[in-house]
Amino acid sequence: MAFAIAGARLVQRIRSKAFSCLLRQEVAYFDRPENSSGAISTRLSSDALAIQQMTGSRIGMICEAFALFLSGLLFGLILSWQLTIIAFIPLTILTVVTYLSIRLHMWFSQQISTIHERASSVRSYISILLLFLIG
Repeated sequence: MAFAIAGARLVQRIRSKAFSCLLRQEVAYFDRPENSSGAISTRLSSDALAIQQMTGSRIGMICEAFALFLSGLLFGLILSWQLTIIAFIPLTILTVVTYLSIRLHMWFSQQISTIHERASSVRSYISILLLFLIG
């Protein structure tokens, strides 16, 4: 619970500081295509969301799993070190596969974020065009 509260406060501070830094930029900063209104709003929401997912309850679960892993390893080494070594072979393979899966997920998330920024900027251009045509 404490990790979740700390994560929520961290995300709130990051969003407000990032927004205040954006407000201090020059006008030329917003003229670049990678800094369109859609790209900026997507970055503000997705970056803070990524930090919120890494902090909070997830970090609490990671700490708990790591403590259980170390205590189980110590207990296994005390009872039967040969059996503990045999049990670590599949665990090592599982760790490598998990690492590769996380890296692939991060790459896909980056690609999705890029596509989403482009779509948001196209949407803002279309809405401006429609307002111009209607008005």
